[in-house]
Amino acid sequence: MRPTPYIVATLFAICAGHAKTLAEAAESLATKLPAGCIVTAEQTPQGTRFALAGRSPDPKVAPEKLVFEIASLTKIFTGILLAEAVREKKVTLDTTVAELLGRDFKFADGRVGRITLKQLSTHTSGLPRMPDNFTSGFKGYAGYDEAQMLAWLAQVKLKQDGPHACSYSNIGVALLGHLVAKQYGKPWTECILEKICTPLGLTHTQANHSPSHSTLAPPFSGNKPGTVTTFQAFAPAGGLRSTAADMLKFGQALAHPERTPLKDALTLALQAHADSNGNGGKVGLGAFRAGPPERVAYVHDGATASYRSAIQVIPALDTVRIVLMNNNTMEGSDVLKAMK
Repeated sequence: MRPTPYIVATLFAICAGHAKTLAEAAESLATKLPAGCIVTAEQTPQGTRFALAGRSPDPKVAPEKLVFEIASLTKIFTGILLAEAVREKKVTLDTTVAELLGRDFKFADGRVGRITLKQLSTHTSGLPRMPDNFTSGFKGYAGYDEAQMLAWLAQVKLKQDGPHACSYSNIGVALLGHLVAKQYGKPWTECILEKICTPLGLTHTQANHSPSHSTLAPPFSGNKPGTVTTFQAFAPAGGLRSTAADMLKFGQALAHPERTPLKDALTLALQAHADSNGNGGKVGLGAFRAGPPERVAYVHDGATASYRSAIQVIPALDTVRIVLMNNNTMEGSDVLKAMK
């Protein structure tokens, strides 16, 4: 879960040519990986390739079928869920937090109640990155529930009046997922499976607190065993697990919404809804955008306690790149940068 400047600075490498393929870049970095592996998926006009660099946890399992925590790539799913709820007329992008929590919910700062769903998804709500009633460290996610999130929301005060510049907020997206799921009358996890994963054929993508996959790549922290990260309230901000095969399908859907059952929702989610930095970057509902309109790239990266991830989608170049890693030694975006 990285702050916006980090994402903008490291993931927008969209040069027309690269010295290395994604798999070659992963191989060059895997020599520095003390344990675990880097799984990559790369689709270009020249073809599609899945690869594993480093140590396979199970040689009998194809690289693209290994399961990893995808961390903040989950935020793109939550943004698409918002877009689908808009399409179904359950909410609008300008629906406010106060409208969805009801009259009985009291805010210490009325400005918090006026935050819109679009602002939550684009990190322009003015809310901090994390709530002050959160126990620091990745282990804190397991015990932080919706009751604690709403208790914090009732007392938090914004530092200034809006409009707010884009400032990465994990709690903002967590709240967004809670509010949208509430409109469906189902847990966020069920909404994601029903509204996104099933229509897109993502059969190996699910929430971290679902029964463990037998093919989960074991976590590492350097050369020592690591830990999995479990989520409650923060699941919409980082709680999905997936495979390279599923994430490539997901990237293909982002590249060509018109070929999917979610055309309208994906198109809305991928539009530029706010500025993401001072260098022309934009943010959609979850995904960050960069590059000229004729060659826009959709990107995000992610980090949990022992897993790293990155996605880069460039529709005009028919290119999708996925990086999944079960070690916290380096970032998923480092592999993309190593292609130069």
